[in-house]
Amino acid sequence: MIIKMDAKYVKGQVAVSKLYYNNGRIALELLDPDDGEIQATATVNVPEFPLKDGYVLLKGWSENEGIPEALEKAGVVRLTKHTVQTGFVKAQVAKLLVQLQQGNNQAHRGSLADEH
Repeated sequence: MIIKMDAKYVKGQVAVSKLYYNNGRIALELLDPDDGEIQATATVNVPEFPLKDGYVLLKGWSENEGIPEALEKAGVVRLTKHTVQTGFVKAQVAKLLVQLQQGNNQAHRGSLADEH
């Protein structure tokens, strides 16, 4: 799915790709639609936090500032009022609203498999 992104550090057209963390939770990557280069990983994985199927934890700090809101504006997710403490910052709980094409879990996957 190609969307327009207007976050602080990610702007323009991006392809939203769905991957999976090792525990089966959904991971979202934002890719350059022309060359497939990763622009950002929009999600984080907090295995100890109970998360319903179809929900994701969005990273909205640091280089991801504004990404959760841009994904909601594009109709990809609906942000909830819930957050999850992860270190010194909080991840935003969001409901995935669209069916996304699954990306390649083998390329560039080291950080996704171990992220917490």
